[in-house]
Amino acid sequence: MEQPVSLEQFKLGMRLLAGAVNIITSAHGGRRYGMTATAVCSVSADPPTVLACINKLATTYGVVAKSKVFCVNVLRAEDSELSRTFSGATSGEGRFKSRDWTRLATGAPVLIDSLVSFDCRVVKKLMHGTHGIFFGQVEQVLVGKQGKPLLYSEGQYAKLASRGEALPEGLDYWGF
Repeated sequence: MEQPVSLEQFKLGMRLLAGAVNIITSAHGGRRYGMTATAVCSVSADPPTVLACINKLATTYGVVAKSKVFCVNVLRAEDSELSRTFSGATSGEGRFKSRDWTRLATGAPVLIDSLVSFDCRVVKKLMHGTHGIFFGQVEQVLVGKQGKPLLYSEGQYAKLASRGEALPEGLDYWGF
């Protein structure tokens, strides 16, 4: 019988899985909340649904659970500093100071110049291990500024190279 996968093995493997960097936002009681996340994906086109996995220890988890709304703001390649801000470099309302935000159908904060924002109402929540998995039916989509997505892999930010774009010598696809 083989040994189960260790936490260290799993984390090492997941570091190699590149992911788009997003800011998950919500609002409750007149306050805005948000966090950086890569655990976001499309679930269904009909009805349009995305999911976001949020650690139950994160403040944003409790807010999304109470408000039953969230917005997935997909960051552009040049937004690594904003990602750091929402990863804990700044807390509370201060996270929202450096950029322009609006609200759409659900009232969750929407980053005006994101690559794209998906404004969602929670239709289902599952718990697994340390995380809540929130399924959000997309009520509105705001396509923001053109650009490429900010990616995260191997503990660092990366940019996506377009097909046909010359890559620097010695690099392969991801730019690292």
